[in-house]
Amino acid sequence: MHAYRALLKRKLFDWSFHPAVRWTLSAALFAGYLLRGGDGKPSAYRLLLKAHRYAARQGLGLLYERAVQRHLPYWLSLLPALPSPASLTDGQRRSFHRRTLVLKAPRLAGDEVVEKGVLFTKTGWELMLLTDVERVLEHYTLVVEPGWSGYADPNLLRLCAYRQHDIVVCSPEPSDFDFLASLNCNLIPVRLGASDWVNPTVFRPLERVAKEYDAVLVAGWGVYKRHHALFAALRRIRQLDYKVALVGVEWKGTRAEIDALIDLYGVRDRLVIYQSLSPSEVNEVLNRSRVNLILTLREGANKSIFEGFFANVPGIVLANNIGINKNHINEQTGRLISERQLPEALLWFRSNYQRFQPREWALAHISPEVSTAKLNEFLRELALKRGETWTRDIVAKTNCPDPVYYPDERVAEGLPTVDDLLKQYGRRGNVP
Repeated sequence: MHAYRALLKRKLFDWSFHPAVRWTLSAALFAGYLLRGGDGKPSAYRLLLKAHRYAARQGLGLLYERAVQRHLPYWLSLLPALPSPASLTDGQRRSFHRRTLVLKAPRLAGDEVVEKGVLFTKTGWELMLLTDVERVLEHYTLVVEPGWSGYADPNLLRLCAYRQHDIVVCSPEPSDFDFLASLNCNLIPVRLGASDWVNPTVFRPLERVAKEYDAVLVAGWGVYKRHHALFAALRRIRQLDYKVALVGVEWKGTRAEIDALIDLYGVRDRLVIYQSLSPSEVNEVLNRSRVNLILTLREGANKSIFEGFFANVPGIVLANNIGINKNHINEQTGRLISERQLPEALLWFRSNYQRFQPREWALAHISPEVSTAKLNEFLRELALKRGETWTRDIVAKTNCPDPVYYPDERVAEGLPTVDDLLKQYGRRGNVP
């Protein structure tokens, strides 16, 4: 019974992505927005944002987008004060420390800012609760990297309240990029994401490592990672010696559910399971695999498929995925497929994985050095457009798995730490 409950949960999740279901949900949420008074209440506006996240950027979705844009200033004017910093859990505070970096220090002359610094964070909400963001933005250009796709999000859009300050938002998913661009506000999208900062010295080819697995799936045990799609494909593959490595972690799902599904599909003899590996250990499993998989329908800018690229392992990605920059999946790096093509694609890569050279492409297009140069040029042009000075460039970072300085901490010498930021800009009570 446990296995059937786990499968039903995943089937319902898949069903929620059916176009007819998403259209119905978005229409119902939009109706709720109208019934609650349209733009007259913050709670109604949140329903509008949810309606937009369920809709595609066409038809009704464009109608919702225009409503979001039109009513955004009024919604911002109605927002209550931010909660107290005390409302954050210890885990959220630790996350802010782990996922925030100063990439460039501001240059001051007395109390006057001569040249802004650059602050990177993956936790915009925590930044707003812990610091006086208005003061931060007077000294730094903020770069935010959201952890999930679907940018019609009230926590992200709250940053529009700081309208006098441009805030750069990493937007690898085209629909998110286009949505922010349509708002014509201070949130400036850039086509970079978590996948563009993989550490090539950690994820790399290893000498004298034989291919042991025909495929690998590096994914937490959560429902949205869709392990059942892989198990269904394996059941259809007649070659009983086909082997897959699963690399997972207890995150928004349990190993017990995965084990139950494995037995339900009858594919345990095809799988080798690893849990809670270090990045270097993940790299070793990648090196022992012929192709790397990601089977999500929606998520943030996934790193695991691109970690495989740097280990010179090609990737398979679903063509209807939302969140991954699919321009990165090309003739050198892998294939975009429909889910029904998965068994065929798995067998094809078993014999043809050597046709791809993903590390060569990744080093040239999405290495930390290349991505840092892209972001630096974007920020420099933005500063000059605002009439600001730009004399010093940002330092490099990488994600492994959290953002850290690249190639090591020495590049951060002389830069403020997160503790320095909190001492200087920490909130003293609530601010609007």
